[in-house]
Amino acid sequence: MYTPNQQVKKYHQLINDENLEQAYCIIMSTMSQLKVTWDTRYPEMPSGSLYQGFLDMTFISVKPAGLSDLDLKVSIVYLHQRNSFEGWLVARNRKIQSDIHQKLQSQPLGKYNLTVLAPGVDAIIDTVLIQHPDFDDPASLIEEVIKNSLNFISDMQKLVR
Repeated sequence: MYTPNQQVKKYHQLINDENLEQAYCIIMSTMSQLKVTWDTRYPEMPSGSLYQGFLDMTFISVKPAGLSDLDLKVSIVYLHQRNSFEGWLVARNRKIQSDIHQKLQSQPLGKYNLTVLAPGVDAIIDTVLIQHPDFDDPASLIEEVIKNSLNFISDMQKLVR
């Protein structure tokens, strides 16, 4: 186990030796452009602030009709360690999360995963939108994320009704 000072030293080495800072900037730039593109195309489904995270996850949440009236939203999440984009159905609070989770336990979810509720788990349902995304072509990546997110949103709107 590393001491806090050893952990910071290792972090410093990674930033300097392995271009961690540049990679993080690429991810943040792509996520920022995803948010701008989303908000421009879908003003009826506004996104919240970009959550940058702590090198664990970065996400935006959107409020689609048919979900927002149930205090639900969809988070479009980039998981840094897995190098994947996921779609998460999330609730405004833990009570709503638990109620929706319980309702969905008896329904067939098809290709989607019902999470195991535990402290720190925000998703009710999660799915991989893109595994190992191609950041060399951010415009195409954003289009693919949006397309897959819209499909996920449509499925979630049908599922929770």
